[in-house]
Amino acid sequence: MNNGGKIGLFGGSFDPIHTGHLILAEAALDFIGLDRVLFIPNAAPPHKRSSRLTAFDLRRRMIELAIEDNESFEISLLENRPRASFSYESIEIFRRRGYRREQLHFLVGSDSLRDIYSWKNPEIIFSHATIVSMHRPGYEDIGNLPAGAAVIMMDRGSNTISSSEIRKLVSAGLSIRYLVPRAVESFIRENSLYRERDG
Repeated sequence: MNNGGKIGLFGGSFDPIHTGHLILAEAALDFIGLDRVLFIPNAAPPHKRSSRLTAFDLRRRMIELAIEDNESFEISLLENRPRASFSYESIEIFRRRGYRREQLHFLVGSDSLRDIYSWKNPEIIFSHATIVSMHRPGYEDIGNLPAGAAVIMMDRGSNTISSSEIRKLVSAGLSIRYLVPRAVESFIRENSLYRERDG
């Protein structure tokens, strides 16, 4: 139920979650004045091959480890479904819970914002949520946004850290220290994640 506060919805595969994700979420807390940020791991992202995706429970656990020391961060399992989940569906759920567009913030990098028209029902995202986009170098051109869209561009904490690069580093036996929280680094090592894969 809507408690009258402002929340951020941060979806993705988080394979793995990294400090760039945390920097964006923390910057949004301060910059927008959010009360909390919900990390929403997608069990079956429509744009990724499931055979290349780490098991949902492992990705969920890495998020829990990464956010356990921040009382403003929470994990939501809204998109833990056997079928593909779409961002607009999660936004619709919170809209039905009484959240207005000025309370509901959808966090994305500028790379994702540029591609948002390729997502399913992007008009619902724009209609019912305020978009909070962090600038990512190389993605300055985000294209034309619909008239009336509520978009907040944020360059605080801009970074180029990516999950795909972290996977490549692990696969090559190279250090990922400081790219992920220490607890996540240990979890990846203890569970032998990303060892025999690329990208």
